Amino acid sequence: MDKLLPVIVALLLAGCSSGHQAANDAHAPAPADARQLKGSEINEALIGRQHSSVTTTGYEFKETFIQDGTAKIKIEGEPEQIGRWMIAEDVICVTYKKYGEECNTVRTDGVSIWLVDKTKNTTNNKFGRQ
Repeated sequence: MDKLLPVIVALLLAGCSSGHQAANDAHAPAPADARQLKGSEINEALIGRQHSSVTTTGYEFKETFIQDGTAKIKIEGEPEQIGRWMIAEDVICVTYKKYGEECNTVRTDGVSIWLVDKTKNTTNNKFGRQ
């Protein structure tokens, strides 16, 4: 048992750090060559699709922007939240009663999509291209 304890601790720590790494990756800045999308391109890239990412605390979530302006988000361990989205010029704003409003520019490198806070210029989320 004494020999197994360090192995168990190492495995637990590795599991914890991988969750934090996923959260760090999902909120890292977009690469310098990522192109900012225009309003119609944001619509094409995000609307009518389900996107997956990780919260800053490491919880997986799925978010869907429906054509009628409805937004749905399901964060691991929490009930689904229903909100609204709107694209104005080159910014998408999403509002959930529980989480408030978040307005982002959208960048892509053709593989991933970054939602970048329009005021703070920090990455709110990174989605894989669907």
